Amino acid sequence: MIKRKRNKFQILLELLISSSMMILALWGIDFHALWKVLRDANYFWLIPSVLSVFFLLLLKAWRWRLLYYPEHKLPFSSLFTALSAGFFISNILPARLGEVSRVLLIVSEQPVGISRTTATIVIEHLLDLATLLIYLLFVLPFVSLPPFLLSSAKVSGFAAAVGIVLMFFLSIWKEIFVSWVDNASKKFSFLKKPAIRGFIVNLLDGFAVMRTRTGIIIVGISFFGWILVFITAWTAAEALILDVQAVAVMFAVIVTTMGMLVPSSPGYIGVFHYLTIVSLSPFGVLRDIALALGLLWHAVNYLTLSATGYIALWIHGTSLSQILKRYREGTIV
Repeated sequence: MIKRKRNKFQILLELLISSSMMILALWGIDFHALWKVLRDANYFWLIPSVLSVFFLLLLKAWRWRLLYYPEHKLPFSSLFTALSAGFFISNILPARLGEVSRVLLIVSEQPVGISRTTATIVIEHLLDLATLLIYLLFVLPFVSLPPFLLSSAKVSGFAAAVGIVLMFFLSIWKEIFVSWVDNASKKFSFLKKPAIRGFIVNLLDGFAVMRTRTGIIIVGISFFGWILVFITAWTAAEALILDVQAVAVMFAVIVTTMGMLVPSSPGYIGVFHYLTIVSLSPFGVLRDIALALGLLWHAVNYLTLSATGYIALWIHGTSLSQILKRYREGTIV
């Protein structure tokens, strides 16, 4: 009962934030100007935009496979299906159930545990966040921000670089760190739970791959992945025939991605669009034009990820209702 109430509250909060953000995005918009930008677009540019989203999925599935090394060499097809399905489910269902479905699909058909799989996803997100913040360091000199925001962004970028290095050292000091956890469990009883300790050990094992040749490839994939995200946004801007600087598009990629940390409705509707306007305003981009880009860019991401995930589930032979049934039955949670 408590969990159900918490879920309902979370859903209401997400809807409230998304609807508020969408109202802010639409506030003061000249809809005639917005329609003109969308009407006059050259939609052939969306072909490379869609392809870059699809190639990003392939790249992320490859990186996910490498994060299981050297203990497991899972089939690429299974990982791609689970990853694509996760994005699809996150786009249509609340509470970010996409990550749960990824775990469910993998552990139900591959010889890996829940904690090991969860650890790879956590490392994946840490790498994405760290590499994105490092890109922010290169973009900052071209963005006019208030001093306090500029300082905070610089600190975050340097902290991200340190964080990547820390991943290497955590794997080296695994035994020492685990002993600290065991000692701390004497004071904090929740650390005694096998699931908690197992997750920590699996997380450290996941970091271990970072100091191998495979780790270099993983970091390289993480950096290159954001280039594909940039291509998606830039080609959407080209489709709308917008005179927008490349650095402005990159800054929009960073801000909208950071906005995904904010609770929102499925697909980040509203939050994505408002943050696109906010991120482009320092570059003198009009609200109407910025919103047009946000709408088209979001549509490319949303439709491509959703269609790929739906097709992947269909080929896999698993329906959305089956995944939801397992989730409600507590198969993995």
